[in-house]
Amino acid sequence: MRKTNTTNKQKPICRLLALDAVSNAANMGSIIRTAAAFSIDAIILSDDSCDAWYRQSVRTSMGHVISVPIIRVSDWAYGRKNDEEDNHDEKLNGLAIFLRWLRGTMDVECLAAVVDDGSDKKHWQPFVLLEDQVETSRSWCCVLGNEGNGIRDVVIQECDKRIKIGMATGVDSLSLPIAAGILMHGLSAQTKKALE
Repeated sequence: MRKTNTTNKQKPICRLLALDAVSNAANMGSIIRTAAAFSIDAIILSDDSCDAWYRQSVRTSMGHVISVPIIRVSDWAYGRKNDEEDNHDEKLNGLAIFLRWLRGTMDVECLAAVVDDGSDKKHWQPFVLLEDQVETSRSWCCVLGNEGNGIRDVVIQECDKRIKIGMATGVDSLSLPIAAGILMHGLSAQTKKALE
């Protein structure tokens, strides 16, 4: 964590990025490189995200994989289902548990990056566009999902807000590394402005 404001009244601001089931090594490397460019404090990977140390990821990151701390959170087995047909171990999503800890213990605002407003689902979190996000001097964690499926519902449920990049009509999504860069830049700029 770096201290972004030198007054004694301010506590250190932590800027985190969490990736849920990101499986493309080139995308992983590009996100790591972008995170280094925006001085992100750490990247948190779900148990089923690809390895940041895959050759393609390291090459695409231009070696910045060594400059950004990367934390992999494991899923937790917690027992057996009593279902006769489907008798496999149940798992608790490690990323969801970690986000709950960040919010509850560390007072980190967790923001789920989504491509739609989620009106078809029963999400309790407020929905905001990136450009409407209120400037905050709190620590934050931006959560990004899988290239094809987005963030799992169990992970979204542990976030404070759902956030979307405003785009022109007819454009429904961006590539994961591009979206990550826009979000990191926007959130970092809003934090800096709030601290001025």
